[in-house]
Amino acid sequence: MIHYYLPFNRLQKVRQLSERSLAEAARLSRGAVRRLLYPARRGNLTMSSIGHLAQVFDRDVEVLVGGHDIFSDYSTVATAFKIERDGFDSWKTHLFDFVDEYRRTADGRLVILPPPSSCDRRITALLASTVRSLCEELAVSTPRWTTLRYFIATPWFVSGMNSLKASALVESPLYFRANNIFVHSNFLSRA
Repeated sequence: MIHYYLPFNRLQKVRQLSERSLAEAARLSRGAVRRLLYPARRGNLTMSSIGHLAQVFDRDVEVLVGGHDIFSDYSTVATAFKIERDGFDSWKTHLFDFVDEYRRTADGRLVILPPPSSCDRRITALLASTVRSLCEELAVSTPRWTTLRYFIATPWFVSGMNSLKASALVESPLYFRANNIFVHSNFLSRA
């Protein structure tokens, strides 16, 4: 069985595309598109059909071999999609839900894949920096994608408060600073 996590049905709604227009754009039958849009209707899916539909939405497809429940609502990919769906300002809620789940489980499957290439660069940089920090904290191996540099052109002070910028410049951990993101030393702490 093929498992995938691409919220095609959400992307369809956001872009206001009909099944027919998706089928034409992806060069697939409407039945195949329906099976991809609605996970409960899965039948015979091929990587080719997933790839065709992913191209319509400018998404990358990476193949993972694994067992049951390989994908989670708290993975880096799912977190990026949730932020995209709910708007940039929702990043705190979704990021810290991810942080809590990763600390709780230390499940490497949550961090194995990078956010999609269409993700806001600030969110990709923030997720990469966060994952590296958490992997170091938990003494687990770091996924290769997080070791790439996701430097953002304009410094991002995540607190959003001018009065805290100076302390963020001093306290920001290396993995965040390397991507031009400035947080406080207790950024990943929860009350």
